[in-house]
Amino acid sequence: MFKIAICDDDPFYRETIKKHVLLHGGQSGELLFDEYEAGEALLQNLWKRYDLIFLDIQMPGMDGNETARALRREDTQTVLVICTNYQGPTTDTFKVQPYRYIMKDLHDVMLDAEMDDILREMARRTEDKYLNVTSDGKLLRVPVREILYVSVAKRGAVLHIYPAKEKEIFCRERVQQLFLQLQPEGFAFAHNSYIVNMSNIVRVEKTLLYLKDDTVLGISRSKKKAFDEAFMDFLQKRYKRG
Repeated sequence: MFKIAICDDDPFYRETIKKHVLLHGGQSGELLFDEYEAGEALLQNLWKRYDLIFLDIQMPGMDGNETARALRREDTQTVLVICTNYQGPTTDTFKVQPYRYIMKDLHDVMLDAEMDDILREMARRTEDKYLNVTSDGKLLRVPVREILYVSVAKRGAVLHIYPAKEKEIFCRERVQQLFLQLQPEGFAFAHNSYIVNMSNIVRVEKTLLYLKDDTVLGISRSKKKAFDEAFMDFLQKRYKRG
């Protein structure tokens, strides 16, 4: 069961999105839809952990840009699709990591053309991937999406987790070993002492990066160029305008 939110003040366009999702995505029994006409209402229901969110930019009250920023402070994993009549993407748009930017048109050409890719990405992100590590003589399976970053420890590494009962997991594997497994999942070195899960970055400002649990990490001078390139590549793979 996939949970999909449609946030748009136009009820006709909400129905249009729903129709195209069903057309490309199979039986309605496999999909659960929630509709919102305001950003405030969507944000009040993020506890439902949506797999896919369609978000209009021009809405009364809290607009789509403001809603998206608030959304990403709580959830960096859900597939976000921006829909608009007028605005082109801005620098702020990249910061909220939309997967697609849909320009509304009379015959819904772009929406129809992009829907297969959108639904495939939704399915891909909901497939939990695990990292196997050894901790206290036991083998642990840790969901990759819950790892914020991995730091160097004296005899191994520390996995920093969110959300979880145990916020830190010490393991005997070293950061460089773990990086070989985690690089394809969107991890990059921001410092010689740690690798960061780029899916859990809320924003980057010069030499600082902010994670979803409000952790702030520095980007070292020696790693900055490579990290910036890796993060841009990460964003480009998840962001495409038509």
